[in-house]
Amino acid sequence: MSSTEDRLRERTVDELRSDAREHGIGGVSEMRKEELVRALAAERGRAGELGPRMRTWARDRSLGIFFVSVFLVAWLAQLFFEWRVFVNEQREHDTSALFWSADFWETFWQSTLENWQSEFLQLAAFTIAAAYLVFKGSSESPDSSERLERKLDALLERQGLDPKEIEAQLPPKHRKTR
Repeated sequence: MSSTEDRLRERTVDELRSDAREHGIGGVSEMRKEELVRALAAERGRAGELGPRMRTWARDRSLGIFFVSVFLVAWLAQLFFEWRVFVNEQREHDTSALFWSADFWETFWQSTLENWQSEFLQLAAFTIAAAYLVFKGSSESPDSSERLERKLDALLERQGLDPKEIEAQLPPKHRKTR
């Protein structure tokens, strides 16, 4: 463990904090370097256990897991209500309703695909429009950050400062990638 701690001590506090956040360690903003080193060394010592790895995997994918779960619940609800409608229709015609019948599944897939078609069409239209069309000043528009940077550069130059020098002094995560 000593060699792990030594390697961690060679890193900057910002790098340690970033690594700690990735591992799901809480309160990293208030931790000093030695506390970060101890917490990360302990986390790496537990890396062989399945529990922390599974929690990290789930946390890193929580947004996707949430939306897949919502999708599946909504789809199962659609299946349930489609089945109820099918049973009622079969009852009205004095026939038995079979879950695995072709009639039921044809109706279910037809309604599913109609729903998906309208949703995907709407999403695709919005995505394409947002990517290619511009509404000057909106947060989706690429001009807003460029405009802000030009204003900031002008203010720095007005104060007699070189914007490129200031950029070079920033921590790597805050530098503009070109």
